[in-house]
Amino acid sequence: MLDLSIVIVNYRCWDKLAVCLKSIKMQSVTIKKVIVVDNFSNDGELEIFSNKFNWVRFIKEQVNGGFSYGCNIGAQYANTKWILFLNPDTKIPKTCFENLIPFCDNNPDYRLISINQLGDQGKQTYPFGIFPNFLNVLSPIRSLERILFRPSQSKKVISQNQISFPDWISGSFILIRNDDFIKIGEWDESFWMYYEDIDLCKRAQNNQMKCVMLNQWSCIHSHGGASRKNIDTRIKTKSEVIISSHKYAEKHFKGIGRFIAHILIFISSIIELFIFSFFSKVKRGMFFVMLRYWFLKTISVK
Repeated sequence: MLDLSIVIVNYRCWDKLAVCLKSIKMQSVTIKKVIVVDNFSNDGELEIFSNKFNWVRFIKEQVNGGFSYGCNIGAQYANTKWILFLNPDTKIPKTCFENLIPFCDNNPDYRLISINQLGDQGKQTYPFGIFPNFLNVLSPIRSLERILFRPSQSKKVISQNQISFPDWISGSFILIRNDDFIKIGEWDESFWMYYEDIDLCKRAQNNQMKCVMLNQWSCIHSHGGASRKNIDTRIKTKSEVIISSHKYAEKHFKGIGRFIAHILIFISSIIELFIFSFFSKVKRGMFFVMLRYWFLKTISVK
């Protein structure tokens, strides 16, 4: 039995969660604990799943506190050496953990660990990136930075090498020692969705902990299960991308750099949302959500 707990945060992703749990059950080795935190799906499915997958510990939350919140709740029940934070829209090959965990045990310098993740059609999903700073806070500039100044961090290089060391790895699959997770300070619950994985990896770096991609192992990751349920959910989750970028800048940037980052995020977002709001209901909804957010932030600063 592997000294491993798998923590999955779910919000109405029942079909994909069923596939994920079945793939875990079919592993060639036994996993010590599998914990599913349901972030207030409130649709009656939890009881059905609790009976169907009675080897899983289901935790029913009364609020949807976001991804970080759910991960921290699940981690409280993970009294094992290793914790794997895993998205419900993943499918794990049968022999994945059999060799992955022993390999990581034998490589103590690998602290936050992920594996190659392919979409439903077998295409790379690139679950990694470089850290934002006040100059590259906009994603197109980060892409340009990788091409011109950090070719070793390019998507092609990181995904093709058997072992690579990106700045950060996606929260869809993060394997970490329990002791390291506690030392880093767990997930920051001020991030409701998005950037919480970048923040976790940034704090790991501050504690001299390496992120690593082990590309000889892989899984299937079908993106967007919870974030595309309906138009209101899409508006909320897509707005959180912008809101979380502000939160990340506020937390990790200093002085004039922090101010520049906020301005760049604001200008690029408001121009894009205003233009596309004439053609997209989602963009229109995001435009009004963000106007309210920026107005309230401005009021709170005064």
